[in-house]
Amino acid sequence: MFRLRLSLAFAVLVALVCMQAGFVYWGSNRVNDYAQHSRLASDILAELLELSASKQRLRVWASQQLMDANASPDVRDSQLARMQASTETLRQLARRDRSLWESIAHREGVPIPPEVDQLVAVSDLLNDNIAAVRARLLKLVPLERGAEFASVWQELNEVFDKARGRDLRELINGAIERQRNAMPVARAATERGLDQLRLQTIGLAVLTLAAAVVLALYLNRRLQRPLDRLLEGTQALRAGALGHRIALGSRDEFDRVAEHFNAMAAELQRHRLDADAARRRLEDAVLERTSELSAAHETLQQVDLRRRQLLADLSHELRTPATAIRGEAEIALRGADRPPAEYRETLTRIVGGVKQLAGVIDDLLLVAKAEADQLAMRFGAVDLSELLGEAAEMADTLGARQNVRVRLEGPGVGLPTVMLEADADRLRQALVIVLDNAVRYSRNDTTVRMSWHLQDQRVQVIVADEGIGIDADELPKVFERFVRGRRARVHRADGTGIGLSIAQAIVRAHNGRIDIDSIPLQGTTVRIELPCSHGPTLAS
Repeated sequence: MFRLRLSLAFAVLVALVCMQAGFVYWGSNRVNDYAQHSRLASDILAELLELSASKQRLRVWASQQLMDANASPDVRDSQLARMQASTETLRQLARRDRSLWESIAHREGVPIPPEVDQLVAVSDLLNDNIAAVRARLLKLVPLERGAEFASVWQELNEVFDKARGRDLRELINGAIERQRNAMPVARAATERGLDQLRLQTIGLAVLTLAAAVVLALYLNRRLQRPLDRLLEGTQALRAGALGHRIALGSRDEFDRVAEHFNAMAAELQRHRLDADAARRRLEDAVLERTSELSAAHETLQQVDLRRRQLLADLSHELRTPATAIRGEAEIALRGADRPPAEYRETLTRIVGGVKQLAGVIDDLLLVAKAEADQLAMRFGAVDLSELLGEAAEMADTLGARQNVRVRLEGPGVGLPTVMLEADADRLRQALVIVLDNAVRYSRNDTTVRMSWHLQDQRVQVIVADEGIGIDADELPKVFERFVRGRRARVHRADGTGIGLSIAQAIVRAHNGRIDIDSIPLQGTTVRIELPCSHGPTLAS
């Protein structure tokens, strides 16, 4: 029964609202068309002015080019691109304006203004004009001495201002003037439509409001008691009394609402119990996460301690050659005049110290560039065998001091020659770093072997030594910056621990990878895998 009354009341309100919406929709469409016409007129005017400005800038550029005043081709190209973009935008706006006027003319029975079609024609002419201007400006060269500027400039003006035999300057100026005149008319039409729409909306709103007040007073008397019961139930839920239930007995739609409300209260009570259990689980998870964060914090503290140790090591590495250089120089300056041979020896020692200092600085710069992804590479075709031979020869010279031999085991005659697309200097540097480490940490009278083989269009270079090896717990850290293992520090006190990190950065820049395996006191094996730029070819 109550549902029927409520349905009738809503039906009356819906009918009034639909009537109001119909009037508003009709009026808003009319106002929207005029508003669009106003915006289109403004946009068209802006594009026409921009087009004229771009063409004027091109005239200035052309005059600079004729007078050889360093006219930049980039300026010409950018202005031509702007003209092309303005023309395309103008064409689209003109077509939209034409379509809009067709809608207005069909609805209100008014003719389409002739300037609308003229604007479409102007936009079509502009493409031909831009093409002609582009072609002429591309051929434009500075005038020779004694050449007549006026005739060339007149010919350029013809190109700028004529298209299909018509004067574009007159057409564009006329279009600009028409759009300036059209904007106030469009605004006035929009304001009239808004006034009419406002009056219609106010009248229908007053009628709808009166009907709503009457229906509200009628329904209020029918709704007061059941709504009070529902309100009491909601207040109880708000206060947290999820055990509260609404009394039944009206035997109408509100009884069914009360039944659903009571079911909702029971469901909320169950969800509260579940939420309490979930909160307890979350607290346990937070405690567990807190312990993990504490462990991570301790790890970060260890990393910071290692960083401070690194800075101290670097200071020592840089201070040692600097102190030696300063000492040599001070000795040479304080002493009396000496034979030239002694001065040459002093300068030789100073140069050696400078080279050592520069080497450390270069390594640090290379690490910094690798971390910032700014490691410059100059790629080219590189013969792998030749590159490995050069690296092995350099390493063999380094190993002569401690009687460590470096042996290259590569392909012989008739076996494939591999070409890489690589930076030869950088890749040689990475190989020498690996070989130098192998030599440094090898025992006396041992051999470092370097070999390579092909697999699936990739080449693998293997460097194996018979040295002190690396402990298993330190292998994951060998490529970290400034990390030196326990055995390495005992075997040799010098070194900064950045060589392998530099080698890894260079190999990765070549889309390759580098891995290390080691057995303590037996030796270390380094594998460098690189892509081949071309398939292997037979050596001649």
